[in-house]
Amino acid sequence: MSTPHLDLSNLHKALAQLEEANAFWLDREDGDKLKPHLRSAVIQSFEYTYELAVRSVRRALLERAESADAVKDLSYNDVLRSALDAGLAMDFDAWRSWRDMRNGTSHAYEEERAQDMAERAAAFIADVHTLLPRLVAMAKPSA
Repeated sequence: MSTPHLDLSNLHKALAQLEEANAFWLDREDGDKLKPHLRSAVIQSFEYTYELAVRSVRRALLERAESADAVKDLSYNDVLRSALDAGLAMDFDAWRSWRDMRNGTSHAYEEERAQDMAERAAAFIADVHTLLPRLVAMAKPSA
């Protein structure tokens, strides 16, 4: 069974959108009526980018695996460990915290929590920027 080639274009687009939303949010003064709406855009863009990043990692591992069964049933922690072993330079603790943040986005209506999530977006963006070149390298066919 062959797996489809790893297409990272959607992850690139999602990351660009997250960066743009984050920049717009940061550029607004406190008290600006648009600031809370832009914060929501940052949180939603984070959710989407996070999901695509994790799926891309799993798909990259799947492409390298001898058997699809070896990857498809891995727990999140095992995916992170396998990604580290594969050279994806993912900080285990950071990506666990991104997962916790993603799981908490359903509570982002709480002002303090929403603010914290949006403020942490820049660190997430940096982690995805570290991950992406490694995924690109893994996606290239071996000679």
